[in-house]
Amino acid sequence: MKLVIIGAGKVAYYLIRELTQEHEIIIVEKDESAAMKISNSLSAVVIHGDGTTLPVLEPVCQGADMLIALTGKDENNLIACQIAKKLLHVPMTMARVNNPKNLEVMEKFGVDKSFSGTKVLAEMIEQEIDYHGLTILRQIKNSDHVLIEFDLSPRSKAAGKTLAEYSFIAGSRIVIITYADGRVITPAGSTKMHAGDRLMMVCSRANVEDIWKEMVNV
Repeated sequence: MKLVIIGAGKVAYYLIRELTQEHEIIIVEKDESAAMKISNSLSAVVIHGDGTTLPVLEPVCQGADMLIALTGKDENNLIACQIAKKLLHVPMTMARVNNPKNLEVMEKFGVDKSFSGTKVLAEMIEQEIDYHGLTILRQIKNSDHVLIEFDLSPRSKAAGKTLAEYSFIAGSRIVIITYADGRVITPAGSTKMHAGDRLMMVCSRANVEDIWKEMVNV
């Protein structure tokens, strides 16, 4: 997949080192010396330019699957994500948040994912690459099961069926349904699933991909 990363600081360096072998990565860095330093250290394309401007982002975002803004300024990360999402139609945007108080701001202005912490960010990116639209919320302690969350696709065979009618993958079950109007329920067998419902499910980690294909990426 093609990833565009804004900022070439320490966070970006360690993140790119984790991801560069499996993905096409383009780095945009405003500071020329920082751009040269990371270019000499990693096998990734590095562009010297301002990643908060449309003329710089437009060519590098062509065909991009994700933009990740990692500068030391939250406002720059927000601007880069907004340009990528609203003007260039990049499917997924992520941002590093230096001040935790700005997490809510990022969400309010349309950044898909925001977090502070390099390792967590790397895990989020890999997860979104593997299962776009499905989130693994947590590993169940002392178990091979995980808690996942996703919006039910209108193309899924589960849409319009009750829990009792639908043949779930073995060992998986819906534990919470959130409706579009904000109502949250603990479902029963007679509960009908609708396209767009947010489903929280417990399943084996080995079955996550199959569930994603049947209920999300149909």
